[in-house]
Amino acid sequence: MIEGVSTEQRSDADRLAAADEVEAGRGPVAVVRPGHKSVVLVSAEQWQHLEELESAESTAWWRRDAEERAAGGEEPGAGEEGPGLDEAGFRLRFAHLLDNAGAA
Repeated sequence: MIEGVSTEQRSDADRLAAADEVEAGRGPVAVVRPGHKSVVLVSAEQWQHLEELESAESTAWWRRDAEERAAGGEEPGAGEEGPGLDEAGFRLRFAHLLDNAGAA
């Protein structure tokens, strides 16, 4: 399970009280129902923080990509109006990012 997330077994009424725990600042709370996937309740502030982290990670990726292109001798903006990579080239370049589960 995720570190720092409360995973106590809860009755139906207690599941509703989980929102009060999150609101009171006692951290994220996992709500688990038999036969269903778990869900995690987080505060709006924590959700905003997670979105900011995701945005920062995306920005860092684009910067690394631009640096790698520059290190490879590609001029800024070069090739961006052309046809781009074909599927084979894309898979070769970004294979480490692709999920192979269910691949044909």
